[in-house]
Amino acid sequence: MQFQTEKLRRTIQECQDLDTLRGIAMQLLQLHEKKSAIAEWAAKKGADAECRALVAEMGNNNKLANTFQIIRSDGQSDEIAGRYFSSYDEAHTVLERYYADLSCCDEDEREYYDIVEVNS
Repeated sequence: MQFQTEKLRRTIQECQDLDTLRGIAMQLLQLHEKKSAIAEWAAKKGADAECRALVAEMGNNNKLANTFQIIRSDGQSDEIAGRYFSSYDEAHTVLERYYADLSCCDEDEREYYDIVEVNS
């Protein structure tokens, strides 16, 4: 990896052709976009997996009292929204993990959640 980076660095520094430099810049931009998309996908999948694991663990321990629920601000459902928790803190932990995995660049695409108390 370092060898390839150094090779590209030397190519850019030695290049006198503006069209070649533009081509390299466009390829690097495309790679950056792909890397960002992969990172976002991995973060969402990780948050979803943690949420499922937490819910499964709570269900196995019979601690799920259905007193707090995570909802999406747009009313839609997903792997996080619609889950029930026995305490506010448990629900908050799931959301904290979800938001921690997102970068500030992803703010336009992130979902917004609320924790509501369910009246049983």
